[in-house]
Parts: sequence; C-alpha cells; structure tokens
Amino acid sequence: MSKCCLSLLMLIIPLMVLGSTGLHVILSPSLTLDNIPSVTSNYEPDLEDLNRYMRVPAIFSGGLEITFGNSRLYVNMDLRQEFSDYLMGDWFSNLPLSTTSFLPAVDMNFPRLGYFERRDANSLISLGRRKLSLGSSTYSFVLSNTLPYFDHLWIELNGKAKSGEYLYNFFVISSDRTVGGGPKTLLGHRFGYMNDNLKLTFGEENLVYGVYPDLQDLGPFLIYHHTYQSNSNVTATLAAEIKLSDVIAYGEFTLDDFRLSTESPNSNPTAFGWFAGFSWKISDGLPYSGLRFTESENEIRDRTLLNSGGLRLRIEHYHATTYLYNRGTSIGKFTYQYRFNVLHLDSWPVITGFFGFPYGPDSTLSLVGIEYESQNMLVKVALELLREGSFTIDSPYSPPFDQDWYGPKKPINRSLILSLASFFTCCPDTALFADGKVIFADNIDFWINVGFIKRFSLF
Repeated sequence: MSKCCLSLLMLIIPLMVLGSTGLHVILSPSLTLDNIPSVTSNYEPDLEDLNRYMRVPAIFSGGLEITFGNSRLYVNMDLRQEFSDYLMGDWFSNLPLSTTSFLPAVDMNFPRLGYFERRDANSLISLGRRKLSLGSSTYSFVLSNTLPYFDHLWIELNGKAKSGEYLYNFFVISSDRTVGGGPKTLLGHRFGYMNDNLKLTFGEENLVYGVYPDLQDLGPFLIYHHTYQSNSNVTATLAAEIKLSDVIAYGEFTLDDFRLSTESPNSNPTAFGWFAGFSWKISDGLPYSGLRFTESENEIRDRTLLNSGGLRLRIEHYHATTYLYNRGTSIGKFTYQYRFNVLHLDSWPVITGFFGFPYGPDSTLSLVGIEYESQNMLVKVALELLREGSFTIDSPYSPPFDQDWYGPKKPINRSLILSLASFFTCCPDTALFADGKVIFADNIDFWINVGFIKRFSLF
C-alpha cells in the first residue's frame, strides 16, 4: 500500500469512528435534444461549450460523507462522458459513448466536488473545491456560480449587535498555475451589517499573480489598495440589499480602476461594473427540499435577505465597462482558467471564464426571471438580453486607451437568451428534471436535457 493511501486511511478511519459516515451513489440518466453541430478534432472549446457540458449531469456518481459534530467532510466522484467526445458527437443521452471506439469514454478531470467544512451559528469555514457565489442577485461582479468550481478557503463570521449583526467574510481562491505561467490567487474580504430589512457590505478583492501571497496579502484586516504591491490587481466592492414589504431591492458596484484628472493619459483607464435589481415575492411557499444536481446542492452563497419558497419575479440590469477585469499581462486579468485532459482535441485545451460576471467586460445584460419553489418543485425561467461590445478580455490593453471607457464599444452583438431549470420530487431520494437554453443571435441555437436523479445510500 502506498504512503498516500495509508495516510488517507489513517485520516478517515478515526473520523468514521467518531462521526456518522455515509456512502452514496447517484444515478442521473438523461435524454438530450439540441441543434448544436458536432465539432472537428482541431476545434478549440470555449466557455459556452463548458457551461453546456456541465449542465448535462453525470450519469453516475458516488461519494463519501463523514459528519462529526459541526464538521463535515464530503467528496464526490462522477462518471461523465469525456469532454472532447461530447463535443464531437451528436449524442441523444449522457451515456459515456465514444466517437472512435465501442468502449465507453469517461472524462478524467475529476473530482469537481470535495471539501471540508465546519458550520455553527456564528461561523462557517470551508476548504476544498465547490461552487461559490455572493448576494441575492443572479450574478455578481466578484463571485458567481456559473463556473464549475473554485479551489478555495472560505471563512464567514457573524456577531450580534443591538439592532442586527455584523458580518465578516474572507476567501482565498487559487487557479491552475500551469496555465498562466505562474501562481494566481484571488483574495477577498468583506465587512458588513445586516438586520431583517437591510444588508450593507464593503469589500476588496486582491488578485496576486506571478508570485505566491505573503502576509501582506493574507492579512484579513488590511486595506489591499494601501499595500501598493507589485503583481497585484485590486478591486473594491460596495453592495446593498433593502427589504420593502414583499420586495427586496439589491445592487452592487465594483471598482477596478479610476483615473484621476491629474493622472497621465497612459494610466490605467477607469473601469467598473454595476448592477441593480429587485425581487418581488408574489406568494409564499416552502423551500424546495428535493434532489438537485450535486454541484448546486453543495454551493456556498453568503447570507442574504432573500428567503426561499413561493412565487417570485426577478428583474436585474448589469453593466460592465470596456476595461473591466483587464490588465496588460494575461496572468493579471480577473479570469479563472480550466485546463482539460482530453482524448481528441488539441492537447490540454484551456477554457477561460471570469470569477464574477460571466459575460466579461464591455457588455450589458438585462434579465427578467420567474421562479417558483415549493417543497416538491423548483422552476426557474429567465430571459436575458445581452449586448456585447467589440472589446474583449483578450483585446490589447495598453496606451493609448480609448476615452470612451463606459462602453459597450461598437459594433455591438446582441443576443436573447431563454433558459429553464426545473426539478420535481417524486419521493425523498428521486427527482425529475428538465433543463435547457435557447439562444437567439445570428442563428437560433437550443438544447434541452430531461431525466431523473436517483440517490442510493449504501450504509
């Protein structure tokens, strides 16, 4: 037995004795209908390909959960169709079929979910790999749940005050150092106040690139901007939520750069992102208690004024200015990259997403959504109008900068996106699902997945 396996057993066996342990298996067969054409072997996948791939559940997954006191250890391994075979084939199901062999082709880029957490009334600590997100809105300019996972350390603390409570949040996220040519770490801290009708937070985000963070970066109570460090890209965020009867209004402003009138025209241009929206609770209801996709079930989202359950209308508007998230060096951009081991495409393809707003800089988005949630049903329908300018995260970022930094820059590409996510509980360990998207742009692209989720607890 290897030293690694022996060390793992020495860690797990005491936890199994001291706490409750469960092994589980999840079956999620699904059928797919789409008009997305298959690709050739020289194709370079993009973020939309990854999102579509991850919205198809793994047909089989298994995991281990160990609970002891307020602590929990969880790991999940999925049997998913190989990524390049998924893109190159015209599949009707999520069976791990191969385009070149009668043998199954299984994706080897797992695990995508595994963490340790400790949670009580005043704190939450999470270490591992899972989805992270912030706020009551669909997206955030800091952290959004659209990417498959973040490798992270997450700390939440709260303390009572006379009229509410004070909040503190600290997180560290590391990305793949083999992609950008060096380490890349996002650190963030947020201070806030919350009561039954109001939540206010102020925070900073510090992207440390090319070097590993030191104590000036990791200090939880520093002002990142005032450390004036090289290899560091700092943003600041102000967010608020206000409850007015059945309506919760919310907004966020994230400042990347602000050029003063006294600064050189070669200085970094003004760049920020903002959104405003509200959620109207039309009727009350119980939160959904059935099965969902495993990645969503294990997501962390900070505490908000939003309460689950019932029928809800959501309206939001987002604006990302032209130079948001950008830097002159690739590793210094606010991007998160995934590298894949695949069978058929060019070796080790890399897909780049954003920590926060998924559509990136030089874009605006208007969203209208309807959500219904009861104990046995969860349905979300969203219609998004996206306007993307001609400047992207890969466009040259060097002087002279365009004076029109607000954007989006012409020519503007417009698309209308209709999405659906729904789950229906049959019994405590079984659920049906329907999930899909229609994109109206130069062409009309659509996909829809239907299937069921069945969970078995082994012991």
